[in-house]
Amino acid sequence: MPRFPRWWFWAAVATPAAITAIGLIIQAPGISRAVSAEAQKAASQGTLVVDGRDVIISGIPVEQAAQVQRAVEAAPGVRAVSVVDPELVPMRMSFTPSTITVTGSTEQEAWRSQFVRALSRQTHGRKLVDETKTQRRTDFPMTTTAAETVVAVLSQQPEAMTVDVRPNKVVVAGTIPDDGRRKAIVALFKRLFGEKTVVDQTKTKE
Repeated sequence: MPRFPRWWFWAAVATPAAITAIGLIIQAPGISRAVSAEAQKAASQGTLVVDGRDVIISGIPVEQAAQVQRAVEAAPGVRAVSVVDPELVPMRMSFTPSTITVTGSTEQEAWRSQFVRALSRQTHGRKLVDETKTQRRTDFPMTTTAAETVVAVLSQQPEAMTVDVRPNKVVVAGTIPDDGRRKAIVALFKRLFGEKTVVDQTKTKE
């Protein structure tokens, strides 16, 4: 005959487990609040949703996503971080001898204004025609640095040119005075966007 009744064994095993589970349930909101506070301090911007120790971030520019994600991952208590990227909508830059027209959209007015201001510093005297707009859950498909470089280079070319940008495709078209400059510009685009991303539709006057 067993020394203790069977019910006693199960009570001895189940009771501590139940107490632990209840303790975790009670602590869970406190853990989420603590993690949320640390994650908010680490992320300089964006909207954070915290589930326990896991964090989902949205509402940040794509070009800053990796930096913000690393900062939140390093915050005390955070276990996993994921980023919800906005839709990268097509944009176009059109160059004429006197103007540069830019179209595209991004989520916040602050992002849009900063992007346009950066481009306006690289126009070499040409008028920047801003046709960008704000639209929820969207962003420009190129970084500010890349866009500045494109404007700085193509605003010095005498002929009309266009640059159409999509997430995985950049089409550069127009006439360039000579083949040496054409090759240099195409090589620059490939360094900026990747060899397989660039579609070269340029030509020379020669």
